[in-house]
Amino acid sequence: MFRQFFIYIFLLIPVISFGQEIKPKASFQKDTILIGESVPFSVWITYPRDLDVLFPDSLYDFSPFEIERKTYFLTKSDSVYSTDSVVYFLTTFEIDSIQRLSLPIYVIDEYDSSIVQTPPDSIILEHLVTELPDSVALRVDTSYTKVPLEFNYPYMIIGVSAGILIIVIVMLVFGKTFKRQIVLFRLRRQHKRFMKKFDSILAGELIDAEKSLVVWKKYMERLSSEPYTKLTSKEINALLGDKDLKLYLKNIDRVIYGHGDQGDLKSSLHGLQEKAVEEYTRKTEEVKHG
Repeated sequence: MFRQFFIYIFLLIPVISFGQEIKPKASFQKDTILIGESVPFSVWITYPRDLDVLFPDSLYDFSPFEIERKTYFLTKSDSVYSTDSVVYFLTTFEIDSIQRLSLPIYVIDEYDSSIVQTPPDSIILEHLVTELPDSVALRVDTSYTKVPLEFNYPYMIIGVSAGILIIVIVMLVFGKTFKRQIVLFRLRRQHKRFMKKFDSILAGELIDAEKSLVVWKKYMERLSSEPYTKLTSKEINALLGDKDLKLYLKNIDRVIYGHGDQGDLKSSLHGLQEKAVEEYTRKTEEVKHG
């Protein structure tokens, strides 16, 4: 029995230590809220800098609250840990006196992902009407009140039907064009975000080679639907068959696994960025003529 006890203890040690490294926090910035009033809800997390974290976006169900907008802040890192934070601006239309919220944060490494939950925080709903009277005195008014004419429902039905018919015709004629423009818009937005993030990486004095490679792989995966984040450099070379790319990845792997100097790291990362631009150009042309 003692032997089994010690086995359980040794199995729990990695889980406990990992949980201590991930430190999510969340809190409302006010103690009370009115119905329909906006309140900031701050979320921040400290985690090992070799991981990535994702916060819930506007599509997440924030019940009993509704999201109005959100504000992200730049990652702060030291030699061991990174800290990310976001402020959600929330409203509520529920009438519960105490309302609570806890959000999931997705922790991602190169091979797997997990979810950590923020500690729940609560806020008090301030009621404007605290007590209703038992009876209400009614006032009698016998004066004439003009009643509006009955709504013309047949005309409304005709108008709505005509509108739906027009929308259907437009979608049949221009549906593919609309869909193509939406895809191109998303591609442009993703590319702009990638370039901005990669430029900020290249502008740094000391570059995290492994994190930079993960950023590039994730973007390439979105463009091509190939599982770049799960592939090794050797497998990527076999997939693309690009001699220049092979050299760039080799230099980056040398920095990551060999702990060598960063002499050729920036030029290799510039090369990866150019390959991403080429893939983006190919993808947009494919969408335009697809």
